[in-house]
Amino acid sequence: MTKTFVTDTGKTIQIGRELGKGGEGSVYEVPANHHWVAKLYNAHHQPDAQKQAKLRFMAATADKELVSYAAWPQETLHKTPNGSVVGFLMPKVSIRAPIHMLYSPAHRRQDYPNKAWDFLLFAARNTAAAFAAIHHHGHVLGDVNQGNVLVGADSKVVLIDADSFQINANGTTHLCKVGVTHFTPPELQGIASFDRVPRISNHDNFGLALLIFHLLFGGRHPYSGVPLRADAGEALEKDIQAFRYAYAPDGQQRGFNPPPKSIPISIVPDPIQAMFTLAFTENGAKGSRPTAQQWVTALDGLRGQLKRCATTPMHVYPDHLGRCPWCVLEDHGVIYFLDVQAGVTTTGTTGFVLARVWAAIEAVPPPLAIPIPNIAAIAVKPTPLPPGIQQQRMITFWRIVIVGVALWLFAVIPGAWFFVLGGAWWAWAVAGDLGGDERKTERTKRQAARDTAQQAYDQIVGRIRQEVSPEAFAKKKQDLARLRNEYQQLPEREKAEIANLHATAEARQKHQFLERHFLDAATISGVGPAKKAALRSFGIETAADVTWNKVISVKGFGEVLTRAVVDWRKACERRFVFNPKLAITEADKNAVRTKIATRKRTIEITLNAGAAELQRVRQEMINKANTLIPLLQSTSQKLAQTRKDLDVIQ
Repeated sequence: MTKTFVTDTGKTIQIGRELGKGGEGSVYEVPANHHWVAKLYNAHHQPDAQKQAKLRFMAATADKELVSYAAWPQETLHKTPNGSVVGFLMPKVSIRAPIHMLYSPAHRRQDYPNKAWDFLLFAARNTAAAFAAIHHHGHVLGDVNQGNVLVGADSKVVLIDADSFQINANGTTHLCKVGVTHFTPPELQGIASFDRVPRISNHDNFGLALLIFHLLFGGRHPYSGVPLRADAGEALEKDIQAFRYAYAPDGQQRGFNPPPKSIPISIVPDPIQAMFTLAFTENGAKGSRPTAQQWVTALDGLRGQLKRCATTPMHVYPDHLGRCPWCVLEDHGVIYFLDVQAGVTTTGTTGFVLARVWAAIEAVPPPLAIPIPNIAAIAVKPTPLPPGIQQQRMITFWRIVIVGVALWLFAVIPGAWFFVLGGAWWAWAVAGDLGGDERKTERTKRQAARDTAQQAYDQIVGRIRQEVSPEAFAKKKQDLARLRNEYQQLPEREKAEIANLHATAEARQKHQFLERHFLDAATISGVGPAKKAALRSFGIETAADVTWNKVISVKGFGEVLTRAVVDWRKACERRFVFNPKLAITEADKNAVRTKIATRKRTIEITLNAGAAELQRVRQEMINKANTLIPLLQSTSQKLAQTRKDLDVIQ
């Protein structure tokens, strides 16, 4: 192979060893300049006249901004002076990895264990800045995907494969002829070939929003979730085409709920939520997706609104949230950020003294109990019955008199049965109709009033017992007592967990081995990039994450594909060999110590604030009691009155 080439400026360039190989060609070192590398096209992908013109234009117009954000062609390479373009020189991109190595939780735990959410936010901002630089020059990336965006430990982003970008060469458009389906916007889904499809920055803005979403939401895909109807979830491309954005305010109507245990969209403020909704729904497809520069501005603003969790320093989140979202997820068994900054601390170094702290907690008195009135002892006068009902009471009296007289006549006058029957008929058939309906109506009315008063009374009494009683206060203190007991047991728990490392050594080694086998690097029949993105959205990234039930629960994975993924895991397991010499390492012990120390620090923070929190709760209960006592008195009086009113008409 030729080792010497000529640049478009006439310089002679020697190339060195091959650094990497792709579909179109290979990249080689340039010994004379370690800041450059040379890309040479292979025999099957020699640039045609149009591609040569594109490369010449890119090299001629390279400026500081483009070179800062992209592996932009610097000079074209030729076998002979003024010959055909066979390659080009570009800046060397080193110590950087594809962006998915950062936004994938499994990759990040291994490759960037000390990077928290603020770093991901900064990387998202820098990704937007790189896109903005390309768009500022009138160009379009076209083939946006997770492989052509590289990020370093300094969060700087560099775009690669620049020779595939869509270039505007003074009015002549050199198209980008490739694309990745799960990064293709809805309006371009289903296109068989991009050979004749000019793209615009709004198409790039879809891919940019997708990368930002991946970074901020743990690698989840915005169009993947729990399907709510039969046509959702079968194929990621179809869900993108149908605008089934799972995190939209109307996501359920679109056919999805977010995946279980995923980062909630509420972690970002409302304006940024709205930007994602615009990027991933119909209005954005009409040309109004947030631009790269708008993302830079918005993410810069968000970076100024962050705070750090008091319990776990690795937990960084926006200050509009009342509680640390990462702690909430950890409560559900989902760990996004390992607290590698945590050290092993002792009570002595923190100044925490349990006895003193608990004495302060015990010194907070409960609120006084609110006496509940005895309804029967409340003196009230019944509300008088309406006049018609008073008449009915007289009718009842005369019923008794008439029947009594009729019975007397029957007893003293033989054959007086006629008077008995006649009197009874009149007492019930005639006199009984007078005022009966009115009495029933009044009784129903008074029963309804009594029931309403009883309900109001029960509600107030229930609130008092649940919210402001000494028992409710005692429950708050019991929560602190449970933490105190757990704190006292932490040393024994640490010893037990370190001792248990022996029993779990092989399982832990196997798990660590499987965690190093990533799905995105695996070749599994029928499981391409879109299917892998769906699995990643459900937290399945490595062989360690794979189980039959977890995979088959992802829509689009029937028995055949699930078996293929599970078989891949089994193939990985067969390569595992247990090393007894590494059964328990000092790192394993330190991991336990760090976990216990972190829990210890968490409890100390909570107990230190315990007395002040109980004082706050007590005062809140007193304030609430001052509101509830007048309501209790009025509802008690009302209930006593309605009960007495009902008694007089029973």
